Amino acid sequence: MTFIFRNMWRRKGRTFLTIFGIVVGIFALTVLGGMSARLNQQVNGMKGFITGKITVSAAGTNMQNAAGKFLNVAAGRQIERIPGVASASGVLMNQLKVTEGMSMSIPQLMIAYEDAHSHDLFKDIKVAKGRLLRAGESGKVVLGSDLANQMKAGVGQTVDLKGRKFQVAGILDTTMGVIDGWAFVPYADGEAIMQADNPYLPVTGLVQSIMVLPKPGVNIEALASTMKKSLTGLKVMSPVDSEKQISQMSTIFNAIILGIAFVALFVGGLSVINTMVMAVSERTREIGLKKAIGAKVKTILGEYLAEAAMIGLIAGVAGMLLGLLAINLLNQATHKSNVIIFSVTTLVIVGPVIFATVLGTVAGLFPALRAARLNPVDSLKEE
Repeated sequence: MTFIFRNMWRRKGRTFLTIFGIVVGIFALTVLGGMSARLNQQVNGMKGFITGKITVSAAGTNMQNAAGKFLNVAAGRQIERIPGVASASGVLMNQLKVTEGMSMSIPQLMIAYEDAHSHDLFKDIKVAKGRLLRAGESGKVVLGSDLANQMKAGVGQTVDLKGRKFQVAGILDTTMGVIDGWAFVPYADGEAIMQADNPYLPVTGLVQSIMVLPKPGVNIEALASTMKKSLTGLKVMSPVDSEKQISQMSTIFNAIILGIAFVALFVGGLSVINTMVMAVSERTREIGLKKAIGAKVKTILGEYLAEAAMIGLIAGVAGMLLGLLAINLLNQATHKSNVIIFSVTTLVIVGPVIFATVLGTVAGLFPALRAARLNPVDSLKEE
């Protein structure tokens, strides 16, 4: 090991610049990896909420109902008559702004649902404190964990949402997803707030989507297929359809991460190759002498591969640590706004280091092979 370090620092400036070039790429990879990890957590949390549910909405809308089209609660009662359907709860979504600066995160939402028609709507989400809403209640709210923390609210306390007072009935367990920033209220309360915010919507009984749950033992994908055929003019999304649409949210960002990795691979790889080729050229006589006194090909090969791998490892650790420092500082900067932009996972820590080490090893393979194959006689003649 000492021998490897001594060889690395024969040309300190060149080695430093090589390591620095890799560090920049690994730093970017770590920071964006932390952002991607947080986004994936939010996506997975959303997937947990839609598992086992069919979503029905107006044709031409997406999961955020960007087209602004509505259905009527009567559609839910029609859907409940379809064989295999246990319940169909109409849902209204209204954007909240509990604290300043929330534009940097996924929007907080007030979710108003028909509690009398919400059979097992929260079956995949645990309640950390309190309870869920009961049929016929008014003025009650169930808060996501992040929202409860931001509002410093506990069970039984009163909170202000969109200018109305609600008593906290329960707080949901942490999912690490977007649901942690949602507030769930009875449909009648949500409808009143929606009409107050949008006076041009005088019609009552409007919903943006309908969450459908199957009866026990019913194949949900088969039920969704049946509903697609029977509900003309409506958009029916099975759990598989919803998961695909949600996954698209992180696909583009993950592609950016992959692009950064390729840039790091190209720049860092060329730097390591250049450094190791120069090292081999400068040590030609030394290599020839080693081979003349009995050094084997694999010994020379291993020596130069180890040096290249060490360069990658040092750069990987340095870039990763700088990236974690940046993530920590940025999360602290947004902490006052209760926004978490980055998440540190095992992959975020270990991934860049492994990537840089493999990068250094692979990039050093050609120079190492060149060194191992040098003819000892010709090498000793080098000036």
